[in-house]
Amino acid sequence: MSSKMSSRSRRRKHAISQLNIMVVGFRSLGKTSFIRMLFDTLSIRRNSKEEPVLPASLFQSAESVRDAEEARTKELYSFTLDIDEEGEKISLTLVDTPGFVRDNELRLDVQVTEALRYIEAQFDHTLAEETKVKRNPKAVDSQIHACLYFIDNANNGLTEKDIRILKRLTVRVNVIPIIAKADLLTNTQLANLKEAIKKDLKTHEIPVFAFPVDEEGDDEMEPELAEEIANAQSQVPFSIIAPEDAAITDPNTGDRIRGRQYAWGIIDCLNPKHCDFVVLRNVLLSSQRKLFKDITTEVFYEQYRTERLMARKASKMITKEQKKKLMEDLSEI
Repeated sequence: MSSKMSSRSRRRKHAISQLNIMVVGFRSLGKTSFIRMLFDTLSIRRNSKEEPVLPASLFQSAESVRDAEEARTKELYSFTLDIDEEGEKISLTLVDTPGFVRDNELRLDVQVTEALRYIEAQFDHTLAEETKVKRNPKAVDSQIHACLYFIDNANNGLTEKDIRILKRLTVRVNVIPIIAKADLLTNTQLANLKEAIKKDLKTHEIPVFAFPVDEEGDDEMEPELAEEIANAQSQVPFSIIAPEDAAITDPNTGDRIRGRQYAWGIIDCLNPKHCDFVVLRNVLLSSQRKLFKDITTEVFYEQYRTERLMARKASKMITKEQKKKLMEDLSEI
């Protein structure tokens, strides 16, 4: 067993896994700040042939109202990084999107449609590659494997708009609900909001990403992994706090930390006791990465592929019927 595991590990060491993550949600909820924080914690491989072109938003301050407006994401963009994560090589693509508007229903629907069209466009790339006589062995998997949906902490659960958006997104992609700016909530308020969101998801039958269940007698899941997954599942929806730009020093250790400083104390954004960023990061990049990809390919892509092929067949059949009717009409003249 150990020799098999070691050879499998060697194969994984040399293979590069693709992972594509999108962030969506209403304006001013810290989506770009989350990407910036995630970027800061990555171990980027500098031996790549081409240096990645990084968006300016990664280096822009957003502390003041003016800075936040200038740094606001105005159009969808993506960038790709080659990283190392626990000994594995990952080609990570992060997709940032403009914040949804709250005061214009028509514009909101258009924005959600644009996000969905981007997701579907990646399926189209795969479908086009599959239909080629000679496929490209180096074709890149651009499908969106996980979509983080940021939820406003000012609400007592999901709003009608949240519900409508989530129902549309969950048809095409693995959705993970995120509570934004959790530092504005007390521990009790955060716990109550998490329970309210869970209840709303269940009531409205919104199928967000479901962690695998360790069924009794299942020998395939190691106890340590099962415990890790159970811990992650218990924290959904994940609470996120973005660090401020100013240098913050931990008064106990003297180390610089990524966090936020208040009159009453310091929040360490990488401390699991303060927010769920570390747990979420592990879920995305490590523990559930393969499952995200498998579900995307086997469920979402296959469903989309079937819909497209059926639509094409229906279109051809309609065309034949129209042609037949036209010929019949012409014969009567």
